[in-house]
Amino acid sequence: MYTVDLHNHTKFSYDGSNTPEEIIENAIRHGVDVIGITDHQFSIGENLPIYYEYIQHCKIKYADQIKVLCGLEIGTRPTPPESLPRATEIFDYVLFECLDDTRAIDFYEFLEWRKLFKCKAGLAHTDIFKLGERYGLDIIKILRDNDIFWELNTSGNYIYYYDFLTNEKKQQIIKESGIPVSVGSDTHYIAEYRKKQIRRANELLQKLNICLLYTSPSPRDYAAS
Repeated sequence: MYTVDLHNHTKFSYDGSNTPEEIIENAIRHGVDVIGITDHQFSIGENLPIYYEYIQHCKIKYADQIKVLCGLEIGTRPTPPESLPRATEIFDYVLFECLDDTRAIDFYEFLEWRKLFKCKAGLAHTDIFKLGERYGLDIIKILRDNDIFWELNTSGNYIYYYDFLTNEKKQQIIKESGIPVSVGSDTHYIAEYRKKQIRRANELLQKLNICLLYTSPSPRDYAAS
């Protein structure tokens, strides 16, 4: 089984407790194949170039042990800075958080804003089915048409993750849609790393032949090159 974990925080985040190296080495110890660092954009602020270069250094340092990716978690409560799309062009991906929150940016506004980003973009901490119901939209088609992937957050703080594990109807909808799905532990402190949950989510997606971001081929070219 191939294991990915694309949501992790380091000391670059206000709520992160470990260095990028500690997060990466923890992932190696737990048999993870792809690890993504996704610190908070509002914590990093104007230090994005420093952050990016640091993670690039880690990519090289651990290249023979694990694939390291540079991501960024972007807050949507309120609307993020206009400079972000250009600043993140060279990133591997970005995660937009909590779009199903009533305090988040308007979804229609978000879709226009997402078009400005050149890197891969996904939704974190978001129940996309609930989001679609709120706006009365075919959310699956919209995500597919706008090249947006969806994250299964295994931190234990989001009900939609548990629902998806057992809801065969929703599993089939995602499978048939071809939308890439990522798995993220949302780690802030390695002592609390949820290895079993990460493995379970990865196993489920691969068993169902759902396109797992950065592992399996996709007609929308989301897979790792």
